Amino acid sequence: MQTKIGRGLALAALAASIAGFAPRAVADDETSRVKGETIADSATVTATVEAVDLDKRIVTLKGENGEISDLKVGKEVRNLAQVKKGDQVVATYHEAIAYEVFKPGTAMPGANEAMVAERAKHGEKPAAGVAQVDSVTATITAIDKEKSKVTLKGPEGHSVTVKVKDPKKLEGVSVGDLVQLTYTQALAISVKPAAAK
Repeated sequence: MQTKIGRGLALAALAASIAGFAPRAVADDETSRVKGETIADSATVTATVEAVDLDKRIVTLKGENGEISDLKVGKEVRNLAQVKKGDQVVATYHEAIAYEVFKPGTAMPGANEAMVAERAKHGEKPAAGVAQVDSVTATITAIDKEKSKVTLKGPEGHSVTVKVKDPKKLEGVSVGDLVQLTYTQALAISVKPAAAK
């Protein structure tokens, strides 16, 4: 079972391979924090409801590419009876990873996670949204500029060595600095009525 810290260090490896750890812009207090950057991506998919089986709680959807698929809908989804043939199901997925580098003494190693979920009120078309944020702050214990590698030590003492994609981003980063990585995932699903004919 992967711990929060293990996931956090895995995020560090992901962030390093995508963007590295160097500053893109300097914060107001140049001595304590170096502002990092955020890499984000979103995708939206729309499908049309072809059929709804309320007894079996199965919604048949036709995707933008014409493919037909059945979706089993759990009992936690309210108001399934509101969904009708021709309605549009819109799903948007968002993923982002952000980092900041802090000078020693201005941040503490640690990890946390948070999840938020919401669903439609009674009587409304089904809709739901969920977001999860994982954050870890790790200490830079070694920097190999020739090989463009950084070793990070998590709050539980586990270490990982990561390759930084852009070696220029190691400028201004020192052993002892702390890297705070925040990974966010969000999914929103909504049902819109069929267009009037």
